[in-house]
Amino acid sequence: MLGSNHLPASSSDPVPVFGCHVLLTKPVADELWNARCANAAGVTADAATEREVLHKIVSRFKFFVHEHHVRGEPIPWTTPPLAAKPGELERFIPVHL
Repeated sequence: MLGSNHLPASSSDPVPVFGCHVLLTKPVADELWNARCANAAGVTADAATEREVLHKIVSRFKFFVHEHHVRGEPIPWTTPPLAAKPGELERFIPVHL
């Protein structure tokens, strides 16, 4: 059964694909970009640019999902996903294992 965070693979693509819902906070002055996964508790990242923080959070999300997937454990999705706070940006990123 597919969860709301797991996108179905086509018959030619047996690699699992998972939806990474990211909430971003833009930096003020010399601060860093902050990212947190809305659908995976505890998956966070900080970096100097939006591109860097997205790269970091996707890597951490992938590790989070992979660890549960390879052990055959259910993935502890945050359901419902966290809501964006005022001023946060949202990004939806498909992630292949």
